[in-house]
This record gives sequence, structure tokens and C-alpha cells, in this order.
Amino acid sequence: MRGWPIVITGWVFGSVAPVVLAQQPSVELKVGTRTLELGEAVDVQLVCTNTGRPDIPQMVVPDGLDLKLLNSIPSSSSFTRIINGRASHRTTSTYTMSLIALKEGTYTLGPITVTADARTYRTKPITIVVRKTDTASIPRGDRFIYAQIEVEPRSLYVTETYTARLTIGIRKVQIGQRTFEVDWVSSLRNGPSQLSVFRKGEWNRTESRLTDSAGTRRRYEILVATSNVRAEEVGMTQVGPVFLKVDYPTAVRSSFFRGYEVSQSRKETARADAIMVEVKGPPDEGRPGDYTGALGRFTMNVTAKPTRVEQGQPVTLAVSIRGAPLEGVAAPDLTKHPELVSRFDFTTDELVGDREGRAKVFRRAIFPRQIGEQTIPAISWSYFDPREERYVTLTSEPISINVDPPSATAATISMTEQPRPESNGTTLTVLTGGISPNFIDPDAVLANQSFTVTGPWAGSLVVSPLVWLIVTLTTRHRARLKADVNFARRRRARRDAHGRVRRALRHKEPAQQMYGLAEAVTGYLSDRFGLPPATLTPGEVRSLLAAHGLEGTTAIEIVDFLETCDALRYAPSAVGNLSAAQAAGRVRGWIKRIEGGTR
Repeated sequence: MRGWPIVITGWVFGSVAPVVLAQQPSVELKVGTRTLELGEAVDVQLVCTNTGRPDIPQMVVPDGLDLKLLNSIPSSSSFTRIINGRASHRTTSTYTMSLIALKEGTYTLGPITVTADARTYRTKPITIVVRKTDTASIPRGDRFIYAQIEVEPRSLYVTETYTARLTIGIRKVQIGQRTFEVDWVSSLRNGPSQLSVFRKGEWNRTESRLTDSAGTRRRYEILVATSNVRAEEVGMTQVGPVFLKVDYPTAVRSSFFRGYEVSQSRKETARADAIMVEVKGPPDEGRPGDYTGALGRFTMNVTAKPTRVEQGQPVTLAVSIRGAPLEGVAAPDLTKHPELVSRFDFTTDELVGDREGRAKVFRRAIFPRQIGEQTIPAISWSYFDPREERYVTLTSEPISINVDPPSATAATISMTEQPRPESNGTTLTVLTGGISPNFIDPDAVLANQSFTVTGPWAGSLVVSPLVWLIVTLTTRHRARLKADVNFARRRRARRDAHGRVRRALRHKEPAQQMYGLAEAVTGYLSDRFGLPPATLTPGEVRSLLAAHGLEGTTAIEIVDFLETCDALRYAPSAVGNLSAAQAAGRVRGWIKRIEGGTR
């Protein structure tokens, strides 16, 4: 071993302290391959060495490429090496990205700018070549893999649903006289293939036979995935493209556990071009004034209970809208009904509505202003019918109710100020005629008497109505929590979210901690904004926050965090030194901002 240096990694114990040398700071963009096929995706790593903790990189991506950051918090590692008493220390922070080729051509990617510890670093630009393999002219029987997208309908209105179908054909693996079964679904889902909206769909498997150009019949495994997609935004939307990349076995060898294992393979690719879908919005022409954005086909029923009340007591007005789709259906705007506004008092806060079977029910407490027979006027509500392409206005029948005077035990709050008496003295009136037990004249008995409001009397007059008001409001609040599920969810959203964060941090695995924190965010948003209790995708969260006016830094950070956690499902090792405690702090901060209305 003479002449060879002694290499020790990790901690070194000795009487002589080593000389520590730090590697010069640098940033580097690492790409697996620089020649891509149209639609192909490749992993990209931005490695920051000895720069300190870097900020999110600033990227200018040329048109024709799509570069997505998969982790907003970089993974970190530290390494120390000692050679002959000289130690070198290196700390790296790595961002993982996905580069997708959108158009054929030659592109320059970079430089990408990174700021760390008040210093700016830039990567060297690299050249990316995107080429398109013309497979459309090749018969399917001559291909090892092919793909096709079908969409129906191609034109529809927003909130309607279109059906997208992806068909993939992969030639059966035959080596010699033996046919081998391959789990292509797992390979496509977990591999580098780009499946667009079909990644989460269920696959239907069949077999087919195709004839190649030499006249040989080939067996193919046919995979079909169907996805029903709700059109959320007006404009042209794109389905696909789909790019498939598989390692197609060409040689196998015996394996003790599986019977065989692939010893050689070659890359096979296929591409299905994108299909554009036109998403239309309700026309401006002929739009009713009470239109609240509903599209579909609906019926409406309006009820009022009870129909006989005392003045000052509420009547529950229930508007039931039945039809489809119910997602996003808003209640009639009662403030646009002048007769209702003039005859009844009610709050104007937004009605969320409850799902009851195939209907959505909106309830509002209204208070009659006058005594006697009253009429709840007709309520109108409009929607757009996309099949007939016209607006439809539904109108309810008027409802008669009877309003009785308040009973003797009913509490009444008077907001008028009574005039003070000029004198606190007591004046007696002398009545003639003696005392008669059969004569009662209250006006005479109380004539010229003045009532003095002392401290205890004034206190009782003020405290009693306040107690009644507090009890009434508390009772109504509890009743609303029981009757309005979404209202109760909104009130508990923040508390429940903090509970989910605490449960997420109890997991031992870092990836499980991040999954739990992502579910805490999506669960909070679902409760806060009255959505069905289901996991939201990053795209749905982006649309939700934009719809509620949260399009600033908070929305960007939340969507970025969810996309990072989503990427961890396919690459759990990318967690690295990602701090779950720090991520939990960010989640709590986002919740606080949303509750306070901060963007």
C-alpha cells in the first residue's frame, strides 16, 4: 500500500487537526440527455455546491420547452473527505425539475439564475435538440407501440364534461418461441411517459392481432384509459399530447425469484398528438338580470315554514334547486326581489347551500315587518341550458303567511329614547265621591302620576333585553351549525387543519409527513370554501384560490408546495433533508393569511 494516500470519510479522531479546504461555490444544470423526441420528458437537476441555502431559481425557458420545478425546497447533503490530513468539505442543495419537449427544434436552455447568501450564480447554457419521429405513416402492425387520443365532444360549455379516451397498443414480447407477459400499466404510470389526463384513470386490457407489412400476424396488448374531464375555464383547452417511452425487452435470462429477468432492452416510443377542445361560456345576449352562472338543466321549488308566526319570529325560506351539475350552483339573489326586501328583513351574507340527494337547498331566515296576512312574493332564478343554448327563468308561486301580534311574554326591544319628566315630584289628585269598591278607573287612579327611572330600574330595563338578545343569537348560531353543514365546516376549518398538521408530524417517514401536510392544506381549502371533502389537485387549488381573489404570493407558494408533495409520490427519495417542521410552519402561515384575507 506504499505510495497510496489514506482516504477517510466522516469524523477523524487524532491529535493533529486536519486542514479544512472548502470547494469553490458553483451551480450546474445536469440533464440526462440533450436530444429529445417531441413530447419526451427528462429529469433535470440544478445542483448548487457550497453556495449556502439558495432561493428558488429564476428561469427563462424558450418557447418549445417546458421546464417545471418539482421541489420548491431543495434537498441538501453534506460531505467531508480527508486525504493525508487535508480535509475538503462540500455542501450541495439540489432542485429537481422536469423538462418536456413541446416543439421540434434546437433550443438554448439557460443560463438559470440562483441567489444564495446575497450572491448571484448562473448556470452555463446548454443546447437541447428536439426532433419529431414520423410514425403516422408507419402501419400499426410494424410498430412495437402506438397511441391514439379520442375526445367527445370537441365543443361544449363551461362546467360540462367531455370524455377523453386513450388507446395504447403494445406488441406482445416474443423471444424465440416463448411469449413473455409484461406489466405495461405499471411501467407507463411510474416511468418517464407523459400520460396527460390519463395517468390516474383505470385501464381496460384486451388483446388484438395486427398484420405487419410482411404479412405476419402480430399479437398486441391493448390498453384503454377513459377520463371524464369537467371544463372549468372558457377558451380552448388541450387534451394531451401523450408521449410513451418504454424499455422493450429483447433478451431475457433465468431468475430464481421471477422465473426470468430482462437482460437486454431497447427504447421504444410513441406519441399521440394533442386534441383541442372548445369551451364556451354563456352568451351575453339575452342574459337575465338574476342570472348567477348556472349551466345545465334544473327545476326549482320554494317553501316557507312556518306559515303562521308572531311578529319578530323568523320564517325559514327554503329554495331547492334540483338538476345537474350542482357543483358551483349559487342561490337566488334575494336582494334583487324588491317586494321581498320591502316586506321582510333578512341578512345578505352568502348562502352556501346543502346537498340533499340530487338537489341543493338554500335556506334563509326572513322576518315579517307587518302584522296580518302577508305574502312572500314569487322568487325567480335563471340558468343557461347548453343543450337548447338558451336562458331559462324559473319562478316560484307566491306563499301566503299569517303574522300575529307578539304575545304578552314576547320580549320587545325599543330603540327610541323616552323624554325625561321635568320634575321628580309626586302630585296627588283629590277625587270626590268617596271610596267605592265597585269602581275601577285606572286613568283616574294614575292621573298626574309621574314615574321616576332610578338606577336599579334602568339596569333591569337594559340588562333583560341584552340577555334575551344574547340567548336568541346563541340559539340561532347553534341551530345554523346543525342545519348548515358547510357553515359548520367553515367555522371548524382552521382548527381541523391545525389538527391535521399535528398528525402529519407524528409520522416517522419524511415522505409520509409531507403527504400529511399536503392533505392538511387541501382539507382546509375544501372546508373553508365549502367543497366536497376530497383531495384537490394543484390545478384545482390554483383555480379555487383565483376564484376567491387569492392570486398573489400565497397562492403561488401553496400550489408550488402541493406540486412538490405530488412529485414525492413518484420519487420519495427526493425528500432529502427537506424539513417537515419548516413546511408545517409554512402551512400554518398560509392558513393564517387566508383567514385574514391576505394575498
